[in-house]
Amino acid sequence: MERINRYFSLLSSLFSLYFAGQAALSFFDENMDKMYFNIGYCALFLSIMVFTLDVKKRKNNGS
Repeated sequence: MERINRYFSLLSSLFSLYFAGQAALSFFDENMDKMYFNIGYCALFLSIMVFTLDVKKRKNNGS
């Protein structure tokens, strides 16, 4: 189960980096609607990453 959490947090961090890059490109193209849309997805995947890392830490502590 720990391996699944690690892979899931890695995948979510890669997705968040992808959407952050897309947001940066949209910013340079001055397409603000698309930029905010990509920032939202970036924040979503970052929160998933933090949640999976927190679950992993709680399982190691036995709580």
